[in-house]
Amino acid sequence: MIKRIRTSFYQNLIEPLVASKNPPSFDARGVSFGLIVGFLAPIGTHVISLCLIRFAFRFHFGIAFAFTFVSNPLNVVPLYYGYYYMGSWLLGKPVTLELEGFEKLLSPVLSTTYFWEAVSAFAALGYEILLRWFVSAVVLSVVFGALGYVVTYKIQVRRCKRAALRMGMNYEHYLEQLEKDTETRSTE
Repeated sequence: MIKRIRTSFYQNLIEPLVASKNPPSFDARGVSFGLIVGFLAPIGTHVISLCLIRFAFRFHFGIAFAFTFVSNPLNVVPLYYGYYYMGSWLLGKPVTLELEGFEKLLSPVLSTTYFWEAVSAFAALGYEILLRWFVSAVVLSVVFGALGYVVTYKIQVRRCKRAALRMGMNYEHYLEQLEKDTETRSTE
């Protein structure tokens, strides 16, 4: 099981970044938007959220999709309870639900298969829970989205500089070529 998770992690997160033929900012935006959606959008709404963002911004969709799995069916109950707990603390409100009660409230959200079912079930959690959840989700998505962008950008710049050096090109020329290639692929 652990080996399968490690293999999946490498194939879906690391390999696309290592083998990327995109400019550093393109991949960094993918990581950033993936983390933002993963932390901010309720589970079950990630793909549609990414598609909507894609209308306004260019980014590596595959990498973004992979990074949305920071929230997934295996960790969503403790993660969302952590949101509730953190939101209570940030808003100065008492924590009134234990983990077991929260898990029962969340079960309709986890059993949905369609976007609108997930949205409806999530909205049915009630204002007090959603407010606390939303405050934490915004804080975490902004922090980790920004951090993900900066770290990925720095790593990808270093990778591109090494690739340019191996090809006997200067970095700026290599970056221009990546930009042009990415633009060509996105118009096809």
